[in-house]
Amino acid sequence: MRVTKFHRQVFFMELRKLITYRADFWVNFIGQTILALVIAYYLWVSIFEYSQTQTLKGHNIQYMIFYYLIVPLIFRIQQGQGIRFLSREIYEGGLNKYLLYPIDIFEFKISTYFANSFFYFIQLLFILIIYNLFFYDPSIYSFSILNLTIFILTTIVSTLSFFYFFTLAELMAFWFDNTWTLGVMLRFSVSFLGGALIPLSFFPEWANQILVYTPFPYFIDFPLNCLVGSLSALAILKNLLISISWLFFFRQLCLMIWKKGQLSYSGVGI
Repeated sequence: MRVTKFHRQVFFMELRKLITYRADFWVNFIGQTILALVIAYYLWVSIFEYSQTQTLKGHNIQYMIFYYLIVPLIFRIQQGQGIRFLSREIYEGGLNKYLLYPIDIFEFKISTYFANSFFYFIQLLFILIIYNLFFYDPSIYSFSILNLTIFILTTIVSTLSFFYFFTLAELMAFWFDNTWTLGVMLRFSVSFLGGALIPLSFFPEWANQILVYTPFPYFIDFPLNCLVGSLSALAILKNLLISISWLFFFRQLCLMIWKKGQLSYSGVGI
């Protein structure tokens, strides 16, 4: 998708709307981050003490704290506008304007989606700056401009992939009265199988061998490993190609369902 003046205008329009409520944004950000970090800290301190070991699956307590500091933000970046960003338009009849005006609905939604994702990306950069200034430990992760650049690239790809993956659930609103439950199930699946709840290295070996053939590791685990610098150049290239392949697969599937769904759309809302 080529970035045009239309995409930039929609993107900055959505950003202006978000900045209007910047106080709520930063309060929620600080509250969510501190709460998640405190819970993760005491949970993993208890796990390490119970196990009577300094490392688990090659990770120490300092790495686990860093992990649960960064991973929730990566997941928020990918979630963008959250549940019902498209199904609401179908239920309420708001989809009419996209059918009548010369507007590509996916390009419009992606632009607004990325505006929300960009806000969470600013949060992540802010956290990284604070961490690097006061708590940086090269044994935890290897910070470099190259790793950060690769992380940004893989995060953009994974966010686009998540957008189309989640849109599959949103488009079910053409045929079902409520898609909220399906959306929650998909988010939980990505969270659990993608590494947001627990590192994939803690999964059994047979489970990881299966997961590499699914899109889930490429949503969260892959971008994080690029940031940490734990992957070789060949592994990054291989995983990036797989991630892009899933992106195109989800996109084509969305376009196919979108064309069929329009035939079932009445345009009057519920």
